[in-house]
Amino acid sequence: MNRFPRLPLLLVTGLTAVLRARGLFANSFQADEALFATWAREIAIWRDPLLAMQPVDKPPLLFYLQALFYPLFGPVEFAARWPNWIASLLLVPLTGILVWKLYRRAETAVLAAALVALFPLTIQFSPTAFTDPLLTFLLITGLTAVVTRKPGWAGILFGLALLTKYQAVLFLPLLLGLGWVLGWRLAWWSRWLAGFLPTLIALFTWEFARSGRFLLWENQIGNFGGVRLSHSWELWPRFWAWVDLWQTAVSPLIFFLLIFAVVWFVIQTCQVSLAGGCGWSNRPDRSSRVDQLLLIFILSYGLFHWLFAIPVWDRYLLPLLPLLAILLARAYDALKVPGTGRTIWLNSRFCAPCLALGGILALLLVSASWPARNGRTQLGSSPNSDQGAADIAAALADAPYGTVLYDHWFSWQWRYHLFDKRVFVNWFPHADALATDLTAFGQDGAPRYLALPNTAVAQPILRTVQEAGFTLTAVAQSNQIVLYKISSPQSTQRSQRYDQKISASSAVKIGGVA
Repeated sequence: MNRFPRLPLLLVTGLTAVLRARGLFANSFQADEALFATWAREIAIWRDPLLAMQPVDKPPLLFYLQALFYPLFGPVEFAARWPNWIASLLLVPLTGILVWKLYRRAETAVLAAALVALFPLTIQFSPTAFTDPLLTFLLITGLTAVVTRKPGWAGILFGLALLTKYQAVLFLPLLLGLGWVLGWRLAWWSRWLAGFLPTLIALFTWEFARSGRFLLWENQIGNFGGVRLSHSWELWPRFWAWVDLWQTAVSPLIFFLLIFAVVWFVIQTCQVSLAGGCGWSNRPDRSSRVDQLLLIFILSYGLFHWLFAIPVWDRYLLPLLPLLAILLARAYDALKVPGTGRTIWLNSRFCAPCLALGGILALLLVSASWPARNGRTQLGSSPNSDQGAADIAAALADAPYGTVLYDHWFSWQWRYHLFDKRVFVNWFPHADALATDLTAFGQDGAPRYLALPNTAVAQPILRTVQEAGFTLTAVAQSNQIVLYKISSPQSTQRSQRYDQKISASSAVKIGGVA
């Protein structure tokens, strides 16, 4: 009897926790994560609960969830990661439940859940403060509600996904298509809308309460730069950039198998269409129609991100990975011996070699997942994501009130790490602006520092500041950032006179003793 695989899914969930636990405490913030965590801290201490003074360009659900954990754990980075870590942990069994509800096959459900657990991208994005892990969890939960015929909950969950990130809109066609395949009636869609509208109203209410008008979308487009079609000369480089990213995200082995799975599903869909005219409406098997829907959506999503000039960012692939895991698990389902319902490698003739091959493939996938556990792939977050900003901020932890830190590259990091410190961060657009500011205010006696990348890009700025008559002394250094103390001409002269006075005093004392 094909029963719900409760125990296997629990074991896979345990493996998920093992693979994701280290990054929760070991990783550091990327710039976006630092900004989101700063907003969460503004909410947590009730300094700016509506974020009215912040340039917010994202829906706020994640920030309010993060704010719940700061009173529990204090001002530590992993407090901002807990919501995503919990959501990513629950995503694995939830994927298995979704597959079980769709296909009623235990081995397919376990395989899909295991793939989500082992994908390098899902591992490294779990312990992050980005919006995408929570978005992925809410989208898959919403699709599960659609399959279980709970339209009200499906509407609420999709609304919460939209309250997390605008990209949830891209998954609306999949949700509508799944409801159509499952035969949703008008009354169910009305209940879905009744669940969705309150969340949308809540978003508009929050935005009007903080700004008086809907600025979120304007800020998002302003920061993103708009959306346009890719130019012809961009298509080929963008194609290979996405291919490279896919290989890193799911491991080269899974990417290779994924190509074969997609090609196989395309061939099957074309054969059905040629044999049955439309193919879609003439096919009574619901599972096959769900497969076709997933295939069409995945290909459309990939084409959209390739043909439009959307940045090649790993986070955009994350919501697609559970769907790809389902497609791969369904390709495994297709390897059945006719008339037996058993997979090819459980057939007596193929059992031993196929089990050996399956073991090798599993080991290769785990070997790709383990570096992701240790933050060694260029995905999501890693121990060196902040470029050493936390170490530099620690050097300024006891700086007196009125201390100024000049910066151009790491402002979002300083906003988080110097959140409750007495340091004022002054952003400068270029070297001449920095020199002008120092000439006007750099002789007031306040401690002043300059943070620069530990690369050649810092040389023009160093040269301009020195030409303006100021002295720079390196006082702290991380792996990618150098902190300089700025000394004005007057302070340098005072320091020299003080040194001469000390020397003279010492000479008198020495002479008196003699």
